[in-house]
Amino acid sequence: MTAPGSDTTRDAILDAARTLFLTRGYHKTSMRTIAGAVGISTGPLYFHFASKAEIFFHICTQSYSRLLAAFAAAAGSGEHAGLRLRAMFLAYWDFFATEPELFAILHLAENPMAGIDLPPDLRQKLAGGHRRIIAVMEDVIAEGIAAGQLRAFDPSTLALFLHAVAEGVFQALRSGALDDAGTGLDAMIATAVGVIGHGMVLLPPPPDNAC
Repeated sequence: MTAPGSDTTRDAILDAARTLFLTRGYHKTSMRTIAGAVGISTGPLYFHFASKAEIFFHICTQSYSRLLAAFAAAAGSGEHAGLRLRAMFLAYWDFFATEPELFAILHLAENPMAGIDLPPDLRQKLAGGHRRIIAVMEDVIAEGIAAGQLRAFDPSTLALFLHAVAEGVFQALRSGALDDAGTGLDAMIATAVGVIGHGMVLLPPPPDNAC
């Protein structure tokens, strides 16, 4: 067993709680249950986290940090704004594919029907994490419009639309709609990226002598 005050113990608590929240449900998971899964008493658990809500908050914060880092890397590539937005879409897919538990936890936090009883200050901070994700997209859109690379949509509205499209694709996968239609996630992503990209990227005018 690791030392009660170590960072390793803290990470183990977050990992165990993440799995328990998704398998047993948030409300059926107690601090004692989390401590038992880690192999520690509740004393060391409360040394790191004051409540179950705080543990859940830190898992969500961890999720937003990883996703924000991926979005920031795509945004800072220096490529055409349309390509950077495409890279963000693919980064979101990569997060969905490689961190399914973190992806699910974020959606549990954002679902009002889940009834996660976070204190108002923690819930407000989590909302800020989601806004930062959208803000990265807004900045790229605004830069693309200023550079003549994108059509002059409202950046905030377009960013929310792109996010909603990504969410819709993943929801179709989870609901079984893709299987019912005989298509796959890669095909859906390729289609979404192609349709959205060609719809918002300004194409150069044809030459005067074009047939």
